[in-house]
Amino acid sequence: MKKIKNNINAFDIGILGKMDATEIATQIQKKNISVKEVIECVIERAQKVNPSINAIVNERYDLALEESSLKTNGCFAGVPTYIKDLNDVKGLPTLHGSNSIAHKPVSKNEKITQQILSTGCVILGKSTTSEFGLLPATETLRHGATKNPLNLKHSTGGSSGGAAALVASGIVPFAHGSDGGGSIRIPSSCCGLVGLKPSKGRDIESPASMLPIDIVCQGVLTRTVRDTANYFAQVEKYYSPSHIPSIGQVSNPIKDRLKIAMFSVNPSGIESHPDVVNAVVSAGEYCQSLGHFVELVPCPFTQEIKIDFLAYWSFITYLVRKFGKLTFGLGFKKHELETFTTQMAKVYPKMIFNTPGIIKRLKQFSIYYASFFDKYDVVLNPVLSHSPPEIGYFSAENNFFSTIEKLSRYVNFTPFQNITGAPSISLPMGKCSKGLPIGIQFSTALGEDRKLLELAFEIEQSGGFVNWFGDK
Repeated sequence: MKKIKNNINAFDIGILGKMDATEIATQIQKKNISVKEVIECVIERAQKVNPSINAIVNERYDLALEESSLKTNGCFAGVPTYIKDLNDVKGLPTLHGSNSIAHKPVSKNEKITQQILSTGCVILGKSTTSEFGLLPATETLRHGATKNPLNLKHSTGGSSGGAAALVASGIVPFAHGSDGGGSIRIPSSCCGLVGLKPSKGRDIESPASMLPIDIVCQGVLTRTVRDTANYFAQVEKYYSPSHIPSIGQVSNPIKDRLKIAMFSVNPSGIESHPDVVNAVVSAGEYCQSLGHFVELVPCPFTQEIKIDFLAYWSFITYLVRKFGKLTFGLGFKKHELETFTTQMAKVYPKMIFNTPGIIKRLKQFSIYYASFFDKYDVVLNPVLSHSPPEIGYFSAENNFFSTIEKLSRYVNFTPFQNITGAPSISLPMGKCSKGLPIGIQFSTALGEDRKLLELAFEIEQSGGFVNWFGDK
């Protein structure tokens, strides 16, 4: 276990080194290593490193070792991973990061878990999340704070913060995450990872499909573009929607030169932190050096849409609190919800009569968003307005209005793709003056995930990433 100052990783533990999931699967297929050896290595890494990062909710190591003798197919056959604790895994409780949920094992995998398992991976347990995935940090009353392996004093981001910590620390090469407002891209940015929020509709089943606007997508956090690309190519074989273009197998850089719109000012007209601005400008210059056309533009999104999204978030939180017993079982205890969740839910009744207008404007925004890509191929902007904050900045019991103010200064660029369903990816292209990662977000029109992955391949292969983990 390597620990230098506030950094920690597991890359020197066991046989896996810094191999990504694709390489581990290749070595298993060639019989250079066995699935059991891989799982044993990951378990050893988890047991030594997790006490420092606090990223694991519960585990099923004995079952995983038993399953090591079973033959699986898929791009990640035999590769261990963790599922975010918002999704059901047979035999484990789904706690949603909340004291309000009873500790009761579920009887079966949900459909998205089966879709993930179609890659051939082996589930070792569940990763931490903020309560019901609501906050952009992973600090809960139930599980405590999950810490960033690149600097243990700082946040992993959220809500897929446990997944990010597990991948960035080298415990596993990839981990499942979900994104309802930036929850894959934010922790990827904070931990120097690759994080694609796919186009809406690529999941076999969405937990938010019954809502007026489905803002949630499933995906993975990885250290390499090829792991992300291979994951989506594989799960698409398990389930492929007919209403959006297939991604297919992506393994090469993009050939076309793109017209890229770039900005770092938030929807309120406020510029991001200077470190973030420098990272965005550097990313734009790098893309231009590759032959792409990059144009600096004003922020194309308005503060009103951001406020509407926050109101819709309040509506979802209200549903969680109001109908918790129906959704999560009779053991649900709303009086055990964290302060932020409770107060966010209580805001909604004050605006309940505005709901039709909010939903109408959010749906109309999707039309405007799509029209923006009549002129540009890709949008380049920050993932976050400033670098990862210290642990406690988004503590579960902070003053509600203080937290909302912090949110408005921090999360300004990720919700728009959740509103529209469009794909968006965080790439590790920046570093702040404190030595922490700054993710750069690339987005495009609905269904054009392939374009983002091909662009990501080009940037990665040409040396455009900050390499936080050394040689793979």
